[in-house]
Amino acid sequence: MSPEYDSLVRAYQRSKSMPFRVHSEIPNHLESLGDLHDCNVLDLACGEGFYTRLIKQAGADRVVGVDVSPEMIALARQQEQQSPAGIEYFAGAAESIADLGTFDVVSAAYLLNCAPDLATLNGMTQAISRSLVPGGRFVATIGDLGRWPGVDYAAYGMTTNVTADLPDGAPYDITFLLDEDTFSITDFNHSRAAYESACAAAGLEALAWRTCTVTDEGLRGYGPDYWKAWLAH
Repeated sequence: MSPEYDSLVRAYQRSKSMPFRVHSEIPNHLESLGDLHDCNVLDLACGEGFYTRLIKQAGADRVVGVDVSPEMIALARQQEQQSPAGIEYFAGAAESIADLGTFDVVSAAYLLNCAPDLATLNGMTQAISRSLVPGGRFVATIGDLGRWPGVDYAAYGMTTNVTADLPDGAPYDITFLLDEDTFSITDFNHSRAAYESACAAAGLEALAWRTCTVTDEGLRGYGPDYWKAWLAH
């Protein structure tokens, strides 16, 4: 099956400048990754290498990016060629990742919410566990919009088609409103318990959930009321 992201590479790249990403998602994910100096880092669902490059800039040693979309990887390699940073990129599914060695940190922004069923989710966490050195850490940012029917995200440049409570594994669409680059992606709803179970079954221990936050700059620039729905859902 051709990955849906193949046809929207440039638009998805542009979406990284949306306010909810600049002032919440990106700083939250990077802070959660912690100190990366001299670490070997595997970046799953790397897309065109957005976080992968930031990880390298943060002082990581070996950095490898993997994405299921060949087109995303092609763009990532193109940017690596234009501005060499020593990053390796590979196309492939996270749940059946090739042996790329072991890593101190595995980063996965919007990977687990792409699992269409629990078997795939378990396959992802097991592959992640195999990729970590003993005592290594796994950091995931997870899209969770499927749990909140009827919430209006238009202020953040998004809409969803979630109108009722969804069971685990149920698909739902997120449409990004970017003028001529408007596009939709499909995510899959999973409960917190499902994620916890998949991590535990893979031997990933000391699980902790972080609450989403917004930068001071974002609060000043848009006002606290703007972020209420985002922080609550």
